[in-house]
Formats: sequence, structure tokens, C-alpha cells
Amino acid sequence: MTTRLEYYRHLNDALNELCNKVVAQHPNHSEESNNELLELFTQLDDCFANNEDYALLGQQIINKIVSHYPDITPQVHRDLLWFFGGDCLHFLGDEEIQKYQELEERYYELTNTDENVSYRNLRAQVFNMH
Repeated sequence: MTTRLEYYRHLNDALNELCNKVVAQHPNHSEESNNELLELFTQLDDCFANNEDYALLGQQIINKIVSHYPDITPQVHRDLLWFFGGDCLHFLGDEEIQKYQELEERYYELTNTDENVSYRNLRAQVFNMH
């Protein structure tokens, strides 16, 4: 079983890992700018660990990647755009947003009746991947 938060944390961890590999040696930005992005990931991890609000930090990270690291942008999983919401939603199409809304509604309906709902599997069904 994969909960909603576990699913999105996994995607965020993968993006964090990618950025740690790529950003440190990124030739188009200063070391300070690169370190700032990596520090945002550290702060975001702390928010997750302490059950604090993570949405604004996540939006900052996504927006910084899109605006400053266009070579990394295609590797940002679109699910993270939905998860962090806010300004990130501007990068999603209307049909995608409808699918994510359907996913969330179905997930919350199912969690009311079944504690063993896998968010990952439900997402695959809603997005016609199964």
C-alpha cells in the first residue's frame, strides 16, 4: 500500500536526488544559487519530517527549477505540480487537472471505506495506465 503522502514524498525524493547530482556542477548558475535550491530541498524534508506545511516550499522549488534550470524541468514529475499546487497548477492543462481532481475524490472516498488503498495504483487506474 502506498499512501498519498508516501507517493508524493517518493517523487520529491527522486527530484531532490537528481538536483543534488546535477545542480552542484551546473555551469549556468553561481554556487550560491545552486546551494539555495539544494537548501530548499533540505527545508522541505524538515517540513515533511515535522508534519509542517510544505506547499509553499514545494512551490518555490518547482518555480525555481522551471525559471532557472530549464534542463531539469522536463524531469520534474507532473504529479508534483499537482501536489504542491498554487502557482505550479499553471503548468498543468485543464484535462490533467480534471484527472487529478478525479483521483483525489476517488482516493478520499476509498479511504473512508478501505484503509489499504494504494494511491499509486489508483493513480494508474485514473490515468488509464492499467
